[in-house]
Amino acid sequence: MKKQFNITVKVIETDNEIVTVKQEVEKWCTSLSIKLEPSAPDTQAQNGGAERSGGVIKEKARAIRLDANLPWELWPETTRAAVYLYNRTPNYPNNWKTPYEIFFTRAAAINGIVTGPRKPNQAHLKAYGCKAFAMTDDTHRGKSRLQRLDPKAWIGYLVGYQSTNIYRIWIPSMAKVISTRDVVFDEDTIFNGKTEDLMDNLMHNTLEEIATWVRTVELPGTQSQQPETETFYEDDTTQEESPRTQKTRYHQGRKVVEAYLTPPPTPPPVALLVQGEVNNEDMTNMSNQSTSMTSPWAAAFMAGTESGHIGQHEGKPIDKAQVKRLLSKGIKPHRNQLPPLPTAYSKLEDHPLYEMFKEAEKTHLQSHQQMKSWTEVQASPVKRAGHQILDCMWVYTYKLDKHHRLIKCKARLVVRGDQQRNITSQDTYAATLAGRSFRMLMAIAAKYDLELKQYDVTNAFVHAAIDREIYMRMPKGYQKPGTLLKVQKALYGLRISPSLWQKEFTATLASIGFQQIPQEPCCMIKDGVIIFFYVDDIIVAYHSKQESEAMKAINRIQEKYACTGGDDLQWFLGVEVMRNRKQKTIQLSQAAYVDKISQLINHQNVRHDTPMSGIELRPRKGLAAPAEVSKYQRKIGSLLFAAVTTRPDIAFATSRLARFLVNPSIEHQEAADRVLLYLRKTMNLALELGTGEGLQVASDASFADNTLDRKSSQGYAIKLFGGLISWRASKQDTVTTSTTEAELLALSQVAKEAIFTSRLLRELRVTLSDPTITIKCDNQQTIRLVTEDVAKLQTKLRHVDIHNHWLRQEVTRKVIKVEYVPSDNMIADGFTKPLPANKWARFLDQLGLVEREEAPLREIELKEVQEQLEGLIM
Repeated sequence: MKKQFNITVKVIETDNEIVTVKQEVEKWCTSLSIKLEPSAPDTQAQNGGAERSGGVIKEKARAIRLDANLPWELWPETTRAAVYLYNRTPNYPNNWKTPYEIFFTRAAAINGIVTGPRKPNQAHLKAYGCKAFAMTDDTHRGKSRLQRLDPKAWIGYLVGYQSTNIYRIWIPSMAKVISTRDVVFDEDTIFNGKTEDLMDNLMHNTLEEIATWVRTVELPGTQSQQPETETFYEDDTTQEESPRTQKTRYHQGRKVVEAYLTPPPTPPPVALLVQGEVNNEDMTNMSNQSTSMTSPWAAAFMAGTESGHIGQHEGKPIDKAQVKRLLSKGIKPHRNQLPPLPTAYSKLEDHPLYEMFKEAEKTHLQSHQQMKSWTEVQASPVKRAGHQILDCMWVYTYKLDKHHRLIKCKARLVVRGDQQRNITSQDTYAATLAGRSFRMLMAIAAKYDLELKQYDVTNAFVHAAIDREIYMRMPKGYQKPGTLLKVQKALYGLRISPSLWQKEFTATLASIGFQQIPQEPCCMIKDGVIIFFYVDDIIVAYHSKQESEAMKAINRIQEKYACTGGDDLQWFLGVEVMRNRKQKTIQLSQAAYVDKISQLINHQNVRHDTPMSGIELRPRKGLAAPAEVSKYQRKIGSLLFAAVTTRPDIAFATSRLARFLVNPSIEHQEAADRVLLYLRKTMNLALELGTGEGLQVASDASFADNTLDRKSSQGYAIKLFGGLISWRASKQDTVTTSTTEAELLALSQVAKEAIFTSRLLRELRVTLSDPTITIKCDNQQTIRLVTEDVAKLQTKLRHVDIHNHWLRQEVTRKVIKVEYVPSDNMIADGFTKPLPANKWARFLDQLGLVEREEAPLREIELKEVQEQLEGLIM
């Protein structure tokens, strides 16, 4: 006070709080000739001014926090903001002047400055708690080429003022408050009580997908389905969906309390067997709710919420009257303006779009009637026979256009297949296309310039007939007394439906002359036309010379199934496919997926040139908390899908981190964050196929590099026509006693994989110039052991000796040959150890990871948001 305003403090009145009565405080006041006057114990009236001011501030802080819907953890910010606003608010005791004006006017007079009243500047004040778009640090500093498409602003909320041009902004996705000058406000929108934690969204479906994506698997024997507790949107034209809404530790915003009174009388049931024309579009594929065959893309990004970055239009949900008014004028509401989806049939009656959802229910049932999905039967005989009766449920969705605006409301009926008893693994077994096979087919298409057409079978499962008796209750809202439904088709939700659909579709292709590839059940071929599929996603590959044969096959399929599509392949299971027909290359990119999972961590602005440091990770000594374990597993699960699909550069790091899934430490969490940050920086890298010739194979091992059990790391890489189609980074199952033994085990592993690949190529009618598979190895002693007759392995490890003899056998039969390559040129080197930064660029080049040729969809998203920001400014 003295130094800033030349005001001398003479007396300090205070209560008896321990901090203010200590000798240090008294000594300090005495040194400055300030009198300290404590009040009597438990007599707040003697310090009434301060006590009353504190009460006013508390009430104001509580009011603005509740009005802004902010979490209570922000009370320090809201309290400071309350003080700031109180000092700039006129009040009656001050003759309707602000405390700011009175203080600074008097301070000026004390210092001999004669001016008029010093009123506070209030032009910078905004609606407290409103949405704010705060410029990121990268945007301030300027971005590198790899970062130019990164978000330019964080989505946050105003929680305070540091000065007239510096604001305090709370960023939920970063869980912190920042001070910034460069910010744009949307004063009509406040915090909705939800923050994003994509780790919860992705982990479950990603882990399922890894199992089915890498190899043919058996579907889980049990599966819990609770679609009534989830809400999601369907986008009509894009595969890049928004993350699911997740609950956080913060309260969930203003709650609307619904009064559940006595329900009205049940209306007469509407007949299920309604005559009319089939509208197969309204029986959309629901495999994403019924089976683990779902790709993680659809499952992980079904629901629409706001992101931690700018990327979506924002608006307030509208009520029933507003919805009707907009629809009557032909205006489509935006996704973020739509009311929350009804989570169950019981929640539908009071929904603003009740009529549209009821119409969707009727249309959906009408479609099932046309497909003869069930027949009505009397309940009494079924119950007497002891048959299990399954429940069913309604699932409601919004169908949106490419601009995220409402096209129509949809209703789907799902059977509670999780209630089924006596279901064996053979009943649920269904093969899925392996990721390795998909990349191989893309490499072949690039090399031979094949056409790639994509189709989707609408309501695929319902085309398959049921092979057993299954009964279910009639759907809510359409019940008939004493009546059940006998299921005739593989409805969505039944655990046996995926297997039945695969048998149905495979039989259809076989009936028109296609032959199944023994090594790949989801790939069939006829007269140079290749059809491969993943559940209901079908890709047809053919040379332009075979176009007539391909069209005949497609027409036969469309005669039996309602199919959509027919365009060039652009997306497959969340992988973007980009072609350069002139250069005969295909690039596979997961940029959109990486953009989503990179938000798993808060410190987005950190960048790393490599995914892993050379520091060895050690097991945790104590026990990790369950929340820490879950968080770590979600991170690793999200990384794994990228690592096994299009990002081999993180294969070693992810494999190493996956060893600590049970008990991760802080160091493990930070190492996982580093991989995510590396992916964020390199999200535009794509796997390029079709740039070379023949089949190239390499293997490597790092002897006894795991200090805990002294097992060796091994890795391999297989390239077809210059593009990487198969790779692996793993720890060997057994301990070896020398580098040579470790290299032998790695060589044996890749030899088996290469022989399988060679067989698959022969089945696909692809002929290589050299039928003998050449495998590169950087250990000359290992090469001599498998190629020279005089060389003999001196080992007491029986399993190693067996691998050695098998390799010598395959070399003698000229199935494989092993050649030396210097370690600097070994492509598999990066699958066995963390490489330093000076070797990393070369490793990426060897893998065929290049910057994608086309701008990602994120650029379009950012352009739309930039227009919205400009609109806010104007």
